[in-house]
Amino acid sequence: MSELTPELESFIAFRLGQLSERNEHHKFEEIATRIARKRISSNILVSNGPVSAGGDQQRDGESYTTRIPDEFPNAAGFAASASTSPVVIACTVQRTGLRAKVLADLEGICGPGAAPVDIVAFFSVSSIPEATSHDLQRIARDQYGVTLDIFSGAKIATLLAEPDLVWIAQHYLEVPAVMVPDPEGVAVPEWYATVLDGLRSNHGPAALTPATQGEITEGIRFATWDAAANSDLPEWADFMSAFLRDELSSDLVFRACYEISVARFRGLGEATDDLVRRAIGIACSSARADILEDCATLVSYWGNMWFAGVSSASAPEIAEARAKLIAHLTAELETTNSSEYPVRAATLTGTMAYLMLTPKVEQAEGGGYSPTKVERDRLAGVSLVDAKVDTSSAAESGLFDLNSVMAYLDQLVDLLPRARAYSVSSIARIFTLFTPALASDPRYTKVRDALDGAVAAVHGDAAIAQRCRDRAIAFVEAGQPLAALGELHDAKVRWFHGDLIYGAVLVTRFIGHLYRDLGLTYAAKMYASAAAMFANLSTDADTKAQLPKALLDSARAAQLAGSWIDAAGLTEVALLAQASLATDPFDIDKYPELGTHELNELMQYLAVRKFWPDLEPLFEAEHPNTGLYEQMVEDASQPGNEMPFDEGAFQELARGQFRGPVLSDLGPNRVIDFAALGVRWVFTFDADRTTVLSAEGFVAAFQVFIADAARYDPVIVEDTVRVHIDVIASGTSVVEPEGDSADMRVTIVSAMADFDELVPFLVAGSMQLLQEVHARPNDELAELLENLMRDGISHKVVVGRPYYEVADFLSTEHYERCAAATRPASSSDFAPTAHVALVASTRLGRGYDRAEALTLIEQRYRAAEAWKVSLASFFADPRGLDRFLQLRGEGWLDWQFIVAFVNVGLNWRLRQSGANIRNLAPAQLRQIAMRPEGNTDSPVPVDVFLREIEVNLAIQTAVIAGTWKLRSRPEKRGEGIMRNLLTRRYRFAVDDVPHRDILACLDGEGRFLPIVE
Repeated sequence: MSELTPELESFIAFRLGQLSERNEHHKFEEIATRIARKRISSNILVSNGPVSAGGDQQRDGESYTTRIPDEFPNAAGFAASASTSPVVIACTVQRTGLRAKVLADLEGICGPGAAPVDIVAFFSVSSIPEATSHDLQRIARDQYGVTLDIFSGAKIATLLAEPDLVWIAQHYLEVPAVMVPDPEGVAVPEWYATVLDGLRSNHGPAALTPATQGEITEGIRFATWDAAANSDLPEWADFMSAFLRDELSSDLVFRACYEISVARFRGLGEATDDLVRRAIGIACSSARADILEDCATLVSYWGNMWFAGVSSASAPEIAEARAKLIAHLTAELETTNSSEYPVRAATLTGTMAYLMLTPKVEQAEGGGYSPTKVERDRLAGVSLVDAKVDTSSAAESGLFDLNSVMAYLDQLVDLLPRARAYSVSSIARIFTLFTPALASDPRYTKVRDALDGAVAAVHGDAAIAQRCRDRAIAFVEAGQPLAALGELHDAKVRWFHGDLIYGAVLVTRFIGHLYRDLGLTYAAKMYASAAAMFANLSTDADTKAQLPKALLDSARAAQLAGSWIDAAGLTEVALLAQASLATDPFDIDKYPELGTHELNELMQYLAVRKFWPDLEPLFEAEHPNTGLYEQMVEDASQPGNEMPFDEGAFQELARGQFRGPVLSDLGPNRVIDFAALGVRWVFTFDADRTTVLSAEGFVAAFQVFIADAARYDPVIVEDTVRVHIDVIASGTSVVEPEGDSADMRVTIVSAMADFDELVPFLVAGSMQLLQEVHARPNDELAELLENLMRDGISHKVVVGRPYYEVADFLSTEHYERCAAATRPASSSDFAPTAHVALVASTRLGRGYDRAEALTLIEQRYRAAEAWKVSLASFFADPRGLDRFLQLRGEGWLDWQFIVAFVNVGLNWRLRQSGANIRNLAPAQLRQIAMRPEGNTDSPVPVDVFLREIEVNLAIQTAVIAGTWKLRSRPEKRGEGIMRNLLTRRYRFAVDDVPHRDILACLDGEGRFLPIVE
C-alpha cells in the first residue's frame, strides 16, 4: 500500500461527509452505482424518478436482465462481471435513523408488486455499526428472502481509494490527482492488459465519461514508470487525447491535458507545450481547488521541460503563465473563508507554497543559462529518488522565492488543526526535499514540527522517523552534517520502541557515522556501542545481524581516535559476533566492511612492527580466538608489505588521518586530544578500566554537546583547554578550575547509574567547559542551554544506558596491559585539526552593528587631528616610521594605530601634569585627550611611543571587545586571542572608513592634513 493511501481515504471520507451536509443525494447515487458496477455487477444502471416523489420505489439503482454470462461463460470484461441475479442499489446521505431507513427501503424494494430481487446493496455516507448491519442482514434473509450487503462510511472511502475506483472520487468528490498513488508492482497486471485490450479492440474509448477517463489515467500512469509497459505510452496518450474535444466538460479536458503532458514528459521525455497552455487557461478560470493544485504541478513540469531543453516555449512565456496562475490562486485564496472552508483554504495555501518552489526560468535565463535544445529529456522514464536531488544551492540560486514559501507554509500549518482532511504528504515531501535551503528560516522548526505531526496522525511515528532520516540525508548531501544530526536524533527517538527497533539500530549507527566523520570519535564510539547493545537485546534476526556491524563501527571509532589496542580488542569481539550470527561470516565479497576494517588494522600492525616492535605482543593478546593476529603476521611477511615510511614521516601522515595521537590508549595516563569550535580540547585521565570508561563517557557526552551547540554559532575564542578527569568511588561529581591556571578538573563518581543524576551532570559539566571559552555574556550561554534542552540534549548525551555499560566490551586485563605499555614519544607531537563544520566560526558575531562600528572608527580618526605635532614627529623619526610599517605588516589598521597612539599620548600628558587618573572623570579624560597640540607644543617623545605602543594596542583591543560585550580574559603577551576573535567575528581587520593615508597627512610645509574629510 502506498503511503498516500491512508490520507487519500481520509480525504474521501471527508468529502463524502460533505455530501450529507449538502444533501447531495443524486451525486451519492452516482457514486454508489459506479462502485456497484465494479464490485457487484456490471449490468447496473441508475434508476429514474425523483427521490422526493418516491418515483424510484427506494431503488436508486438496479440491474437489467442479461444472459451474456450464461452464453459466454469464459468471456472477460463486462460478461465476466455481469450478474444474472436481480440486484438493487439503495443509498442514503442522512446521518441519523439509519436502521429505520434500511428497513423502510427493504420494505419498499421487496413489497407487493415490486420487481423480483435477490441482492440488495445498501450504501450509506454515514457509518452503520457492524452489530446493526448483522441484525439488518438477518431481517432481510428471514423476512424478505434477499441478501443484504451494507457499504457505509469508511468502507466506501476504502473502496474509492482503490486503483480502479479512484477515478470516481476524482470526478465526483474533486480529489486532486497528486493525492492519487502511482500504480505499484513490477509486472504488468491483469487489469492493465484488460483495459488496454478493450481500448485497442474498440479503437479508443467507447464513451467519453469520467469512468473511462479514470481507467485510461490508471493505464497511462502505469506505463509512464513501468519498464515493460513504457512502450505502450504513445498509445495511451492517443486514447486520452479523445478527451480533448471542445464540447466536453472543462474538467475532463483539463485532466486529459494534465495526464498526457506529465506522461509524455516524464515517460517519453517530450514537451507538450500546447496542452500545458490549454490546461493553464482552463485552471485560471476554475475555482476547483483540485484543478488548481494539479495545474501548479503542471507549471512546475513546464519549467522542467524548459530546463531540459525539450520545450519550445520561451522563459518569459512560462514566467507569465506562472504569474497568471499565482494571481488567480491569490484571488481564490482571498475569497475563501478559512473558518468555513479550512480544507479548501489549506489546499490553496499549500498550492501557493508549492508554486513558490517552482524555479523561475526567467531568472535562470537572465543569469546566463540557456538550455541546449534536445529532442528527448535524458531523464525520461527515470523515477527520481528524492535523496539524490540536490537542493543545497537553492537559497543562493535566486530561482526560488524561499521567503514566500515559508510564509505560505507558516499559514498552512496554522490551518492544519481545522483542516484534518487535507493531505500533507505531498507538501511534506517537497518540504523535506528543500530542507537544506529552508532550514535557516526562523519559521523552519515550527513548519517542520507541524507537518511531521500531521503526517504522524495518519501514518504514525515510523513515517515521521522516515522523514527525519530523509531530511538528514538531504542535509548530508548538502554538506550540513550538524543539521543532519538534529534530524537523526529525532528519528532515533521516534523509532525507539519494540516494533521499530530495527530502524532505531540503523539510525543510531548512522548517527555514530556522522560523529565519526566530524572527528568526534568518542561520541561515535558511544553511539556505535549503543547500537550494538540494542541489536544484542533484540530477538529479531535482522536486528540481531546488526550487532557485528555496530561493533566494527565502535572499533573503527577507536582506531581513528588513535586507540589502536582498544580497537584491536573490539575487532576481536566483532569478529566473534560475526562468526556467531552471519552465514559465510568471513566472506569478504559478502561483507566488504570486514575486509576494509582488517586492512586498517593490518596497516597499524605494520607500523607497530617496524617502529615500536616491543608493542607487537599487545596485538597478539587481543586476538586469542579468531586467528586475525596470525593472519596479520603472515600478511606482514609477504614481499611488498613493508612499511614504506620512517617514523617521523609516518606520524606526519597519521596526523592527517587520525583524530587522536597514535596509541593514545597506552601508558599509565591516557589522552584524548581533538579540536572543535576553534578550541583544542585535551583530556587526560588514569588508565584503569573504571576510570577509562567513566572518562570516555564524559568526553563522548561533551562531544555530543558541542556538536549540538555549534548549530547555534556561539561566540568562542580560539584557545587550548586542558582537562584532567579523576574518578572516585563516592562523593560528588564536579567540574572546577585547576588551581589558579586556566586548566580544568572533572571529578566523576564511578558507576553513576541514576539517570536523574548522571544526565544533568553531563550536561552541566559540558556547559562549564564551554563557558571557559565562551566570550559573550552569561545570559547568552543560558539561552544556548535552553535551546539545547528544547532540542533534547538530555537524550543525546546518553544512549539508552550509561557509556560505561554500553561500551564495556574489554577485560580488566586488557586495560592493565595497555597501562603497562609505553606510548611512542613521537605521538606527543600530535596536533588535532577540526572538521570544516566545527572550525572556528567566521560568521558575524552576535551584537555586531556595522553602522555603529564605522561611526566609532570615524570618531577615532578625527581624534588624531588633536595630535598632529606628535604624529608629525613620530613619522619623521625613522624608528617611528619603521615601527608603523611593521604594525601595518602585522595587519593593524590605521585607525587601530591611531587609538593606541592617542592613548600613549594621553598617559604621557597625565604624567607630565602630575594628574591622578583615578581622580578624573571620563569627560575630563576626553578633554585632555582631545586638546589640540599647537605648533609650539613639544611632541610626545618617540621613545615613549615605541616603548608603550604594544601594550596600548592590547588595551584598545580589549576596549573594542567591550564595545561588542565580549568578556575580557587574561592573555599572555603576544597571544592575540581576543584580537583573533574580533578579526574572525567582528570585522576588526576589515571595517574602516575612507580616509587619507596617514603617511600622506603631512603637506609640503609639514602641516598635518585631516585624515577624514
